[in-house]
Amino acid sequence: MVKVLLVDDQRLFTDGILAILAETDDIQVVGVATNGKEAIAKFQQYEPDLALMDIHMPHVNGIRATLDIKERYPDVKVILLTTFADEDLIVRGFNVGADGYLLKDLNGEKLIWAIREAERGEMVISGPVARILAKKIREYKYDKKEILRQKLATLEVVLTPRELEIAYMLMEEETNKSIAQKLYLSEGTIKNYISDLYHKLNIHSRKRVIDFLKGLFSKKEYW
Repeated sequence: MVKVLLVDDQRLFTDGILAILAETDDIQVVGVATNGKEAIAKFQQYEPDLALMDIHMPHVNGIRATLDIKERYPDVKVILLTTFADEDLIVRGFNVGADGYLLKDLNGEKLIWAIREAERGEMVISGPVARILAKKIREYKYDKKEILRQKLATLEVVLTPRELEIAYMLMEEETNKSIAQKLYLSEGTIKNYISDLYHKLNIHSRKRVIDFLKGLFSKKEYW
């Protein structure tokens, strides 16, 4: 039985959730809270396995409440709920440890599935949220390459756009074959580019080049 704490300040919404989950035989709503502060208190009282947490609430919002709950009860699952997919809130929610992010327009079957999947340790997200995360990943990849270019430039190592692309892929430990396929070049051409890269870095070992490129990133800057 999955014990659920429902945290939302909209009574009509919570009544609907209660009605939906009452039809299941493996999910039980053990308590309801109307804000993050109340939710934290009720965790001690009900010891739920999972929280369905609205983001926008008075006193203590869902992001802050998730952070506090995860610090105190790291094994408890938290699914954030909101009416729209806001990029900043999505990133903040997952940064504080949320196990899912769902829009409130989902149907009952989707909600029940999400609770069961989250309890199994799976990440659950709505379609619009997935699209935003995919966009962030693409931007993150670009940012990493730009950071790599800037860090090499400070060492007076200037790479062409193609050399930078290959250096980045080399840092990601891709094979020559993989790099060639992705850039639509021959493996021989890739080997020539890597040789030029060795020369510019004055390092003549693939492993040492990879270690060097990775070493340019501190943990804070990398993420």
